[in-house]
Amino acid sequence: MRLIQAGSALRLRAGLRPRRVVLTDAHGELTARELQDIATLLRGRGDRAPRLTDLPADAPLRQVLATALASDGALDLRSSGSTGDPHLQHRGPLTPAQLRTLLDLARRIGLRPGVRIASAAPGVHGHGLLVALGALALGAPLVDLTHLRPAARVRLLRDTAPRILTGVPVHLADVLTADQARCEGRPLRIARVVSGSDVLAPDLRADLARHFRARVHDVYGTTETGSLTVDGRPLRGVRIREQHGLLHVRSPFTGARELVTDRGSVDARGRVVVTGRADGAVSSGGMLHHPKAVARLLAGHPGVAGVRLRLVDDQRYGTRTVAEVTVADTVDDSGTPGVEELRALVRDRLGAAAVPREVVLVSGPAPGDPDLSSPDGSPAPR
Repeated sequence: MRLIQAGSALRLRAGLRPRRVVLTDAHGELTARELQDIATLLRGRGDRAPRLTDLPADAPLRQVLATALASDGALDLRSSGSTGDPHLQHRGPLTPAQLRTLLDLARRIGLRPGVRIASAAPGVHGHGLLVALGALALGAPLVDLTHLRPAARVRLLRDTAPRILTGVPVHLADVLTADQARCEGRPLRIARVVSGSDVLAPDLRADLARHFRARVHDVYGTTETGSLTVDGRPLRGVRIREQHGLLHVRSPFTGARELVTDRGSVDARGRVVVTGRADGAVSSGGMLHHPKAVARLLAGHPGVAGVRLRLVDDQRYGTRTVAEVTVADTVDDSGTPGVEELRALVRDRLGAAAVPREVVLVSGPAPGDPDLSSPDGSPAPR
């Protein structure tokens, strides 16, 4: 049995209250009827329904929502790679078991009809998409903070006064720092702050709670398994066990399969503690990617002679990737790839999360350097 489609939920909501504001962003307010009209226009373009994987990494939430709704509930997402190589996942309408898990998540973080929620998580990322579709289905007004500068995020938060703020820890830290600098003794009041997609440091959690006078929640999950825990407690329908330091997960989104997600432990009271990744992926501001897969893809471009990927410490993101690409010798410049072409290649094949934060073109390999290196400098397979 299949239950609830996002498109059906919006059409019902638009029919009952077409003027109800479903989203506020830097461009203003968007009503249910307006969003439905945009989705209808997208469905009428071309022979193929629009897909989320076609969207750029900086797509605003109104574009993400319209694209998701135009697909009539069937979504193509790129997996995070937590349980294997990144690949496209086809998600249809929610089953009753999946809906029960998501409703438990909404209850625990205080999301219910009419409660305004501000999201700083990109909509093409699993975290941001879940928040956007969940808010829409519940009738919770959404505030789009994505891709805004920290000061602009604070201004929009003050204008909209949401009860819940969610995002990746780096986004939450940006909002905190910006409000501390501009609040003039009158900090924002946010009842709940919800962190996900990356490790929430204890110091940041304490600072968020103190400054916003908020209850702070730490949500753990993956694209493959869906949300799994809130503050270490498994959601309804989720089963997690530890074996040899690895977390084995079964959830309504995995069906009958049990998947290994990350390194961690489960204490005597059933509380789950995640201690690290088990798949070799790198998290940069909550966005996951596999450096070796990126290096192999770039090295396969006909205009590329070699690739070296380096992981660099970054104060804001924790880690960032730098791709040093050696271009192949050609008769003319027609075969020489540009930086944006290489970034687009990675985005299209491996997803927005995999795009290196820096791509540097070099004219020739340094003496003694391998043509293709893994992040630790050892030769990686072609």
